This record gives sequence, structure tokens and C-alpha cells, in this order.
Amino acid sequence: MTDLSRRKAILAGAAGAIALGPLGRPLSASAQTPKPADRMLFIDALGGVAVNEEGLVAIPKSGMSMIDTTLGAPGNPPFSYEQAVADLAMWHGIFDRHGDRLIHVKSSSDILAARDSGRLGVMLGFQNGTHLDRKLDNVEFFYNLGIRMMLLTYNELNDLGAGCTERHDTGLSHFGVDVVKKMNQLGMIVDLAHCGKRTSLDAIAQSEKPVLFSHNNCRALNDNPRCKDDEQIRALAQKGGVMGIATVNFFVSSKPRSTLDDYIAHIDHVVQLVGIDHVAFGSDAPLTRWRSYYPTEKAFHDFHKQFNFKAGVDLRWPPFIEEIDVPEKMFIIKDALAKRGYKEADLRKIMGENLLRVYRQVIG
Repeated sequence: MTDLSRRKAILAGAAGAIALGPLGRPLSASAQTPKPADRMLFIDALGGVAVNEEGLVAIPKSGMSMIDTTLGAPGNPPFSYEQAVADLAMWHGIFDRHGDRLIHVKSSSDILAARDSGRLGVMLGFQNGTHLDRKLDNVEFFYNLGIRMMLLTYNELNDLGAGCTERHDTGLSHFGVDVVKKMNQLGMIVDLAHCGKRTSLDAIAQSEKPVLFSHNNCRALNDNPRCKDDEQIRALAQKGGVMGIATVNFFVSSKPRSTLDDYIAHIDHVVQLVGIDHVAFGSDAPLTRWRSYYPTEKAFHDFHKQFNFKAGVDLRWPPFIEEIDVPEKMFIIKDALAKRGYKEADLRKIMGENLLRVYRQVIG
């Protein structure tokens, strides 16, 4: 089958998925909760939202205006072109049926519209460049279908560069450089959260626009391959980028159970290193609760086997920090920062405005 005929066949299947819709009819307008009282802009640079009754009810509780969510994983295989298209079809159907609760974010104005209407803006993104199927034209193909952020690599080596657990990090390939340039040209955010150090530094240097570490923590506080060291954080800031701090227990610290104070320490570290304009929230967690996705330790480990995490990442139970494993986590973190002396203007930047600045500069 030619590439063109394969694409037509996949899109035909996608259209069918949109028409059928797995989630039933939309909730009635009368079921909506009033707008959030707190108008501070809350943005999650990377998280998960379950489009079911529990997830939809959690939206007003969370105060969240926007969340970037991952498409194309899991899948069989994960991170494939075919799975990306199937997930895009599903999400277009979700937006169509749940327009009273959700907005598809394709520009920064959509984020503000979500906040002002009490809905949740959802930015669609990828966590691996393998979705491109080694074809540069697919960057524009996926952009036209609504993808606005892409992580160049996951944990391992791909055709663009190296992930953070790869044995040897050779930096960006020629194809990777071309992908970054195409993403800049179109207005798609370059995310480096899972990339190796040299690949990250390469991508920052090659990009003409700010980039993100969407869901990371600081290597200075926790020696984990998924954490970014100070050199990478400085390079990110010099390009105008932002680092979203993840809430994942084993990325925050090496202790059996990290605490809210341990989490806040990562925000403090970035602020002290590069300033208030380069740190944000990037939970790498569900909008609801982790146990909504993984009710048991076995379920958690069974799901993550497909991603081939290496031992250094230390995937251990529980993945959550107990104090902030709730829909209201943003309010809790904001209050904790305020108690540590962060002023209103600084809180607004950390909780959403720093990310909004990057979105405006990149996606428009």
C-alpha cells in the first residue's frame, strides 16, 4: 500500500470513529457547575483528563483552564503513526460532543476563552517523534489535525535523537533538526521532557522559539534520569523557555513518599537558578486522582511495562504525592507557595502565565 493510500485508509477509519463516538451523548447544560470563583489562570503543561463523569465533574473543582494531554500512547505498538491518528479521531469526537465542558486549544486565545467560560481547554500533543513515521511532511499533517506540542523523543533513541535513558546520547539527527525547524515554522511547541541531555541542548540551540521541559524535576535535588540538570535549565531559560514541575513521587525525591514540601523545593530551585519567569506546573498526573487510572500497584506496573522504562527511572508505587493527589491540587500548591512568601504576581506566573507567554510566542 502506498503512503497516500495508507493515509486515506486511516483517515477513513478515523471519520468512522468520530461518527460512532465512544462516550455517548454530551452532558446537558443544566448539569454544568458555575464558573470558578478564582480567576487566576491555571495551566498544566502535561497531564491527563478522563472524559467520563468523574473527569468532567473534576474540571470545575480543579480550577484548571488548560491541560496538555498525550495522544498515541498507549497503543499497539505505542507511539505509532496509526495510533496517533486513531486518538485524534477520538478526540475530535470528544470535542464535538462535550463542547459545553471542553475547548480544543489551537491558539492562546482558546486558553483564555476556556478560563472565561469555566470550561477546560485541552491542547493535544505527542510524547514521541515516532508518530511522524520518519516523514517530515507529517509534522504539518498532524498540525493541521490540531496537534500543538510534540516531545522529540521518549526515553529511548529514535530517528530524531536520544531519550534520557539511552546508553549514548548523540544529540539531534539531521532529521531531528529538520523537524524542529518545521515545528518552529508551523507554530508547534518543541517539548524536551524525556530527551537526553545532549539532545535537549541541541534542540534548544536549533530552535528559533522558546521550548518546554513540560513535566520534569531538578537533577540537583533528585539524581534521576528524568530530571534536568542545571546546565539544561539555564539553556532553556536563555531561550525564553519554561520548565513544568512534575508531581510524580519518584521524580520529586528518592524517598519512599515525597511530600508537598519536597515538590515546592523544585519550584524554589528553578526560581533561584534562572528566575520566576521560567517555571510552571506540569503534573504528569491525572486531573482527578492517580487511583482513578491505576487502582492497584499491579495495574500501575502492568500499564508501564509497554514503555520499557530503565531501572534508573525507579518506577515505584505510589506514583503520587498524597497531599496533592486531588482535583484541587493547583489551589493547594498555590497556597503553599504563598505561605513561602511568593507574591500574587509571582503566583500568577507560576500557575499559568509563564506557559501562556510561551504559547503566545509559539502557537499564536
